[in-house]
Amino acid sequence: MFFIAGTKGVTTTVSTGKFDCPQCKVEKTYKHNQVHEKVTIFFVPIANLRLLGECIECQSCFNTYVMDILDYDPKQEAREHQALYIIGLKKIMIIMMLADGKIEESEKIMMKNIYQKMTGSELSNQDIDNEIQFIKENPIDLEDYLNHLFPQLNQSGREEIIKVAYWVSISDSHFDKTEEKLLKKLAKHFQISNAHLRGIILEVNETISEN
Repeated sequence: MFFIAGTKGVTTTVSTGKFDCPQCKVEKTYKHNQVHEKVTIFFVPIANLRLLGECIECQSCFNTYVMDILDYDPKQEAREHQALYIIGLKKIMIIMMLADGKIEESEKIMMKNIYQKMTGSELSNQDIDNEIQFIKENPIDLEDYLNHLFPQLNQSGREEIIKVAYWVSISDSHFDKTEEKLLKKLAKHFQISNAHLRGIILEVNETISEN
């Protein structure tokens, strides 16, 4: 009598539950699957040798994820994303205020109005002065910063930052060449075409005319 022995990978479901699927964007049922290397006799698995891997499988889209996905909190991710957006918004406004070498009171007022409208929170003059001083003492490599900021924003967010930068630049009733150059640089990094940029500027100018 002889035996045909070997090994094979066998997938088993060890548990199920609910999780926030990044693909489906809502709570879905998952399977916790494990792949074990098993000893086989006559091609029939009879015993585990070792764990080869494991994953979480969504039962709606059937995407698979590493185990850490069970710790995924979309609300926390949204809060972190919003925080990054607000930080970016403030930095871009400060950089635009510094572009022409002087900061007018009207620019600070515009920054405070924009911040309050977009966040529901208030910035004091001291808050703004602290931000200005920090950036002066810790100069930003603009290209590196924009490359970092770009993937954090969707198309609407990028357009909004361009619009906000333009509002700040004209708040002193003068849009000079250094501010125009900076605005075009922002638009280029955010993959906004010249025609699209002109449309954003026109929209802001029309808003001003209506008021």
